Amino acid sequence: MATVVSGDFEWDEAKALANLAKHVVSFDEAAVALASDPHELAFHDAAEPHTVLSLVMSPRARVLLVVTSERGARTRIVSARKANPHEHRIYEASYP
Repeated sequence: MATVVSGDFEWDEAKALANLAKHVVSFDEAAVALASDPHELAFHDAAEPHTVLSLVMSPRARVLLVVTSERGARTRIVSARKANPHEHRIYEASYP
């Protein structure tokens, strides 16, 4: 399948479909959240230094954990899921 490009983001179409089926989160939703949430919390994965884990609020008012990596001029979305309760608390505690 093809690579999908949406603004500054890209992803593998087959991976996006599998992610949607497994986690009920689209990469489109994740891309909008990454692009628009001023309270994004981003952490580098210690095991995978080129990978970034981000907690962001989606347009559907749910906190997401989005896994990305840099691919040239674009950010590649690798995975996106609803944040677990612990991650949700971390996100909410990060801003007043």
